Amino acid sequence: MKHRKLRTWPILLLLLPFVITACGDKEEDIYGIFYADIVTCHTTNGNICFSYQATDAAPADTLYPVSTVSGNFGNGERILLQFRPIEQLDEHRKRIEIQALSAIHFDTLRVVAHDKMPQLPDDTLYLQSVWKTGDFLNLRYRIDYHSRPHSIMLVADEDELSGDTLKVELRHSRNDDPEGHWSNLYSSFNIEAYRKRPYTTLQLYVNQVNFNYKYYYFKLN
Repeated sequence: MKHRKLRTWPILLLLLPFVITACGDKEEDIYGIFYADIVTCHTTNGNICFSYQATDAAPADTLYPVSTVSGNFGNGERILLQFRPIEQLDEHRKRIEIQALSAIHFDTLRVVAHDKMPQLPDDTLYLQSVWKTGDFLNLRYRIDYHSRPHSIMLVADEDELSGDTLKVELRHSRNDDPEGHWSNLYSSFNIEAYRKRPYTTLQLYVNQVNFNYKYYYFKLN
């Protein structure tokens, strides 16, 4: 099974999602309102726009940059975007000014044979937040990184796919990386293929060091 390697450079935007507003009227006039979140890239004839869902229950908005997007981002790829709204085109379409954008770790849910599950690495990480938006499960976390690339996967045991609960596990491998410094990272996993099955609940297992509990639950619709 192929492991996607995590990017090990630090992410500058640590709070997600969040809104930054200036304290005074003069500062607000200068800086405006900024947003940061994980969004999906959509490319058409070389033009890029983004779909953005603030919460799982919110409808998706389409964001159109007012300037050329730098970077080689593929259609359907998830990225971390900081932006400022410029113009409301209609209820769910906006023009935006990009402040910053970064690639993140993006993958899909993988089904693993039952006898292979015990062989998967299960190293700890420091989970900061986890949330679901539509077809995506998103995580913000820290890993103790020194010099060797880590890997991370979202997996499901093929023998556990029945019933009304989709049971998935986040598996992290340190790759025997020595102790180093805490690096902030983001992951987004596409769960569309399984979300549309007759499941009502998503159960996520995370081997985290900062809390005693290891399970999170989300409604599926």
